Amino acid sequence: MSSDLPETSYAVLGLIDKRSASGYDLAALADRSLGYFWPISRTLVYRELARLEALGWAEATDVAQDRLPDKRVWSTTAQGRRALADWLSRSAEGGSSFRSAFLLKFVFGARMPPTALASLVADYRESLQGTATDLSTLVERLTNSPGANMGRLAALHGLRTAEARLAWLDEVEAELTLPSPAAMAQPRATSPSRACGGTWSGPAPAGHDALPAAPRP
Repeated sequence: MSSDLPETSYAVLGLIDKRSASGYDLAALADRSLGYFWPISRTLVYRELARLEALGWAEATDVAQDRLPDKRVWSTTAQGRRALADWLSRSAEGGSSFRSAFLLKFVFGARMPPTALASLVADYRESLQGTATDLSTLVERLTNSPGANMGRLAALHGLRTAEARLAWLDEVEAELTLPSPAAMAQPRATSPSRACGGTWSGPAPAGHDALPAAPRP
């Protein structure tokens, strides 16, 4: 059955093995560590904890709290640690593929009004800059933290990736003629075809290959 488990099961198992914690604290830990490259919602953390407990890979201890309800603190069992070691010994599946809502829209950018394309690029840059700032802070915080070298290097991978994507955006903006932020701030009329859900029929942004025109009935 272990071979049929999703990777997220092992991600949660690895977090428990790294640090015994409540489900709430595990979700917070996942968000500020794995969340940069493997997002796990709080709901999914609790679902995986139940799965791991049913498998005998994790167990919970009830801990009393003053003025708060008792909490369950999770840790790995000997069987869970063996399962984690077995998973770590297997080759990673899926390679480096990832999903990007930005690139999914960007590839069809020739169908977008220039101002919409410029906004898409600007929003992506702002998001990447925020990610780079967060990861830079995380790398600095982990630099002198005992036992955190692997986490620091993983955060550094994310930081270098964000920096590379920002450099790519510099190339995009240098090659495409996009409206300036000042021009984008001015009100503009909405294209009737866009308002009605049709395709953009205006000129493609400079340097951008237009897609074939949609066939007309």
